[in-house]
Amino acid sequence: MKSISICYFARVPDIELFNRIDFYSNDIKILRKLGYKVILCNDYFNLPDCDLYFVWWWSSGIIPLLKAKLKKRPVIMIGNIHFSDPSKQGYKYRPFYIKMFIKFSLKYSDIQIATSKIELEDLKNFQTKNPNLVYHAIDEEKYRYSDRRRENIILTVTRLIKLNIERKKVLEIIEAFSIFLNEFPDYKLYIVGRKEDDGYGMVEEKIERLKLSNKVIMTGSITDEEKIELYQKSKVYVQPTSYEGFGMAIAESMLCGTPVVTSLNGAVSEVTGDYAVFVNPDDPVSIFNGIKKLVTDEKLYGEIREKGYHRIRDNFSFKKRTEEIDKLIKSLI
Repeated sequence: MKSISICYFARVPDIELFNRIDFYSNDIKILRKLGYKVILCNDYFNLPDCDLYFVWWWSSGIIPLLKAKLKKRPVIMIGNIHFSDPSKQGYKYRPFYIKMFIKFSLKYSDIQIATSKIELEDLKNFQTKNPNLVYHAIDEEKYRYSDRRRENIILTVTRLIKLNIERKKVLEIIEAFSIFLNEFPDYKLYIVGRKEDDGYGMVEEKIERLKLSNKVIMTGSITDEEKIELYQKSKVYVQPTSYEGFGMAIAESMLCGTPVVTSLNGAVSEVTGDYAVFVNPDDPVSIFNGIKKLVTDEKLYGEIREKGYHRIRDNFSFKKRTEEIDKLIKSLI
């Protein structure tokens, strides 16, 4: 029997990002494991002819959607709309034409995948044909639990574009850390993010203004292995946020056994359950108190560490996502 071909499309600047970004690489592994011939594409002008199109992002995915419709091929689209996101990355701040692309994609794709309940609920604000919830998978073979003795490191991982810095409260984290150092001077803060991003200089400036250059490490781009090592040796992962459509880094750190300080916004509680310390993302003092609570309460630290690991392992497995994607594809072919 002829192998069914799937065009896996995302408008990324470099096709190598399909390997480096987990939510792309995870789905590619799943599709190949299910026996499909997967053709990767990031170029509107070289879209392959395939039996099915699996397309990331509602706005930038409109061209492969149109090609699929012209060829009478089924299309699965996936992404987050950020309809409930109050930050400037939210839907209401998008240009008019982007909103039109999103609405078109939601209306004419055959299956729409949301990665959290809040994103699925927000799809009700649009005309959608067949919305489904399929949570992300976190690779347990890759993000291994570590019971190693933790170092005095506070960690955050994020893209350092200006809008992301605002949404994930990077400057507030730095302010909170400056307060934290008054009581815990032997700690360091690691910020993992690309030097090429447009907000990198803004973060550097904040660090210099607070005279923290010897205490805050900006790593620039690092390998997956280096990132995982940081998860596994850090005392606390911190990601206060005004909104998350899922929260991959939060889940990754929990699976590695690193307790999290975050906020009850967006889909965060769907990921963490009760097994995190929740703070006001706009208040550096609240963030400081959350970090302090974890590093000073050994019993709480151990409970959140253990139960958080089990929550991610049990709820966001490759097996679950594979089964859901398999079922959706089989409904179309």
